Amino acid sequence: MDALTRAAVAGTSREKPPASGLPTDELFEGVAGTSPERDLLLRAGALAVYRAAGRTPETGVAPPEPASEEALPACSTKAAEVIGSLLAGQRDAILREALERLRLAGLRLPHTLLPGALNVEQKESRPAVTAVLGELGSWLAGFNPAWTWATVPDGGLIEDDKATWQERALPERLDALRRVRGRDADQGRLMVEEVWKSEKADARVAMIRALENDLRPDDEAFLERSLDDRSVRVREVAADLLARLSGSAYTARAAERAHAVLAGYEAPARGLLGRRRTGKLIVRPPAEVDGPWRRDLPGEKPQHGVGEKAWRISQALSVVPPDHWEERFGVDPGGLLSAARGDWEAALLAGWCRATAVHRATSWTWPLWERCVRMPRDADGEMAWEVALSFANLLPQTSVAAALERLPPDGEMGFRLAATLKAIPAPWASDLSDAFLEGLRKRLGGFEVYGQACGSEDPWSLTLPRAATSLHPESLEGATGLKELMGGWIGKGNHIMLQWERDLTWFEETLELRRRIVKEIPL
Repeated sequence: MDALTRAAVAGTSREKPPASGLPTDELFEGVAGTSPERDLLLRAGALAVYRAAGRTPETGVAPPEPASEEALPACSTKAAEVIGSLLAGQRDAILREALERLRLAGLRLPHTLLPGALNVEQKESRPAVTAVLGELGSWLAGFNPAWTWATVPDGGLIEDDKATWQERALPERLDALRRVRGRDADQGRLMVEEVWKSEKADARVAMIRALENDLRPDDEAFLERSLDDRSVRVREVAADLLARLSGSAYTARAAERAHAVLAGYEAPARGLLGRRRTGKLIVRPPAEVDGPWRRDLPGEKPQHGVGEKAWRISQALSVVPPDHWEERFGVDPGGLLSAARGDWEAALLAGWCRATAVHRATSWTWPLWERCVRMPRDADGEMAWEVALSFANLLPQTSVAAALERLPPDGEMGFRLAATLKAIPAPWASDLSDAFLEGLRKRLGGFEVYGQACGSEDPWSLTLPRAATSLHPESLEGATGLKELMGGWIGKGNHIMLQWERDLTWFEETLELRRRIVKEIPL
């Protein structure tokens, strides 16, 4: 450590900025009124300039190989204008859409946009950027350490990944770990095991979660050991991954525990008039929770009034594939949901919802959603509903579209349906997009017929930001003239209607931007 650095670390109150022993020291002789802090900074700055000016240039350095000839044509000038504005703004979702259309159209970014594209900070947008950089963009990325994310191919470079794993920050280390896992799953797991004891809890959670995409039976032993980790969050992630390993010792224990809780199914009997009644599930809440239970199902119960027994029931069911119960009782999801009515219905629904999300049980998604959306707004009902949103990405969008088509004449929508729409990932299917726009038109036109919107928040206005970036491109042309549907309510002083007008203005501007993208980047 040189003298100037030592003075900066120790503080100028403890150590006076020393002379460097270089000709630059003469610049500070006789300078009156200079504070120690300013003196230190001036000396350090002068030293840096001196070193740069006095550096002998290297000789015999070969010039870099030029970039390869571009294989793809650049996009049009108008398309470049749109993408340039998106790179300068904070419209990441629409930027990704534009870049994806560019890739599908077999085009690349023009050279003038390459610096802005390489400076994109959103990690979610970087793969889309890399796909349209072209030869010059990939070549340029090699000259700036901040752009290395655009130079590593999909498989990664083994030596680079090893160095990154040992030296870089956690996000970059995780990226390297995922690349290694993609090449060699065992090697990736060994990398984690080697550093496991020296990492903090947050890092251990992230590392164990990074094993998710390439999960395999060979990971079982490590995950089982992780169930004894000192961090409850690590144990929760380990249990979640073990539940996905079909045939593991964990899944056998989970099934045995769940059988003790969901003990049986009573088939429905014929009524007096020959009508078939619903069946009944026999639920036996655990009398006590022992050590093995806490090890396999870590975590504390929610804090919003859910009872201990209800929470444990939902825990036991949450790690067992839902179709397991179809096979065990010989009943389809609709029949099991009907049989769940009773004191423990919310607990059963919450457990099945978690299991549906974990095991991607698509045949359960819509029956479960329909049941959960009708649950009361008490603590138990909210527990089930909140978990139901975790599988919104698996919902059949045709069914969600049908729910929108069944809205009342004034177009009023419930908050739970609105929350579902916000959770469905982009892009939406065309039938869901059309149903959303038709429902929105019904709602806006309803102001004239049924009066203004009530309450400070309307579920429709909550869905507009998601819909603006999710509507199917084929539905965009029909999404015009929405504000005019408000009729005489436009410009009214009522703050609720003014907020509606502002939201719709932003919504229509976003859709117009997307229409420009579709027009300028045809597929």
